[in-house]
Amino acid sequence: MKLRRNFGQENETGDINVSPLIDVVFILLIFFIVSATFVTLPGIQVNRPKVRTSTALEKNSVLFALSEKNQIHYSGKAIPLSDVPKLIGMANKKNQKPVIIQVDRWADAAYLAKLINAAKKVSTSVSIATRKNK
Repeated sequence: MKLRRNFGQENETGDINVSPLIDVVFILLIFFIVSATFVTLPGIQVNRPKVRTSTALEKNSVLFALSEKNQIHYSGKAIPLSDVPKLIGMANKKNQKPVIIQVDRWADAAYLAKLINAAKKVSTSVSIATRKNK
């Protein structure tokens, strides 16, 4: 009879094991971190021109900004024109990403053409970002 009494007490004071729950939460966290896409912003605000027709581009892309002073910005830093193909090549290591150039409306068109030519040396898809007309 003493044996039965000990057996009954063990069932009443059972603890909940949360270690499998913690494992599942960590696995979900790792999944979302690995599957997230990150976009590197150019780092400056440009005043883009308005257009009548436009199409939406993919979110996973390489962004450059051309300021009104004809400075190229990538990831918050001003870069020379010669570094553009190298940066696009580094971003396209795993898969091809489209290149989007945000151009200020007062930027020099000849310098924009040089930037587009430098980007087309490495990427097949080069686009110019604009604002939609309201």
